[in-house]
Order: sequence, then C-alpha cells, then structure tokens
Amino acid sequence: MSYQTIQYDNDGQIAVLTFHRPETRNAINEVMIHELDDILKNIAADKKLRVLILTGAGKSFVAGGDISMIDKGLDHPYEFFLLHDILTTIGKRLERLTIPVIAAINGAAFGGGLELALACDFRIMADTAQLGLPEAGLGVIPGAGGTARLARIIGREQAFLMEMTADPVNAQEAFRIGLVSEITPQEKILEAAHQLARRICARAPAAVSTIKRAIIMAENMPLEGAIDYCQQAAMLLGTTEDAREGMRAFLEKRSPVWKGK
Repeated sequence: MSYQTIQYDNDGQIAVLTFHRPETRNAINEVMIHELDDILKNIAADKKLRVLILTGAGKSFVAGGDISMIDKGLDHPYEFFLLHDILTTIGKRLERLTIPVIAAINGAAFGGGLELALACDFRIMADTAQLGLPEAGLGVIPGAGGTARLARIIGREQAFLMEMTADPVNAQEAFRIGLVSEITPQEKILEAAHQLARRICARAPAAVSTIKRAIIMAENMPLEGAIDYCQQAAMLLGTTEDAREGMRAFLEKRSPVWKGK
C-alpha cells in the first residue's frame, strides 16, 4: 500500500500508521481523509494484525484540519459535508476495529487530530505535547466525534471546560483529567506504544477483541443488559481452542501458544 499523506509499517502483529505531512504539522486535508478511509478498510481485513498504533511525523501528531481545505469547504457546504462525513466515519472505523488502537501522541493534537485520538482505545502522550479543541474560537464545534466522545472519557464538566474555552492542555493536565493513560519523553513515545502493544499481544486474540467490543457496548446499555451481554460473550469464548490452551498452559505452568481460534 502506497500513500501520499500516511506511512504504514506492519511487522505482522503490530502495525504503525504515521500521519505524514510534516510540512503542515500533519494537518488533515482531502487526500489524507480518503487515504485514511482506504487504509482502515484494509487494516480491518488483516486477520493477523493484533494492535494498531497511530502517530505523527515530525513534531506534531495531527495539528487539526487544513484551514485552506476548511475555508474552501465553507463555500461549498454540501461537498464539504460529504468529505467531513468520511472523516467522521474514520473515527467510527477506528472504534469498530476488532483490535486495540493506540494513539502515540508525539506532539500537538488539535481539532480533528485530537478527535482521531479520542476514537482510539489508548492514548499515550509525549511530555512536550499539547492537546486541544480550538473550534469555539473559530465559530464552530468539534463535529467529527470529538464533542460526543470527550465527555464520555473525561466527564461533562472537564469537556465543557476544554471545548468552551478552546484552551490547550499540556501532558500533566491531560493525565490528571484522564484524557491520556501515560506520559513519556517525546523520543520514547513509540517505544512506549510498542511495549503496551506487546503486552496486549501476549493475551488471547479473541479475548482482547471481545473485551474491546464488550466495554464499548456496555457504555451504551443499561447495567443489567450489559452484564448479560458480557456473560454470554464469556460463555462463548469458553468454547474456543484458545480458552482450552489458556487453561492448560496455566495448569502446566508455561506460556500459552495462541492460535486465534
């Protein structure tokens, strides 16, 4: 797969998708939107892949939407809506991947960049990076999933504060409010992401993907229904070869060999 605005590296189990427009701080343009949509379809079809890592080239993760694209889009609202709808779908694709997605936020993640990170399952942040949703200062709101997801992650009041003031937050504040799970030196951000990815890869593939789906589903269900859903998923997993292998490995005091079956 060859793209203009992204790089993709896959070692078999762990893949790294790098936003690659460093001359614009990896700002999202029309080409990037279409390329992201295409590559995520291919990633979803890769049955060997266990973890996806997102990061940015240079000193930024994604600095937001390309302002020239947005300004042009305001003169052609319907065409811009169709393009923006693809960007919104990209966030949904990230959430719906059966594998965990780690955002390795190496630098600034603003606007659409933070919205992409919010659609990931984990966020690791460089100690020099900043996050923010500056849309209120431009007369709009985060419309590609950010407004809907942020409050679910950090709570309503903190989401109000970030979005209504449009002020950026540094790594320490992002960690304090639960927006990121780990802070690391900028030069070690990918190393930290790979360490987490390897820990996940050591567990049963079906169990990991089922946990992702169960937690996301449970967020949108009444508690009793969520418990029932998780029970049914657990019973189904118990019939897999990997479940039998996990139990045998525990009893035999050895590492399990997962088959993904």
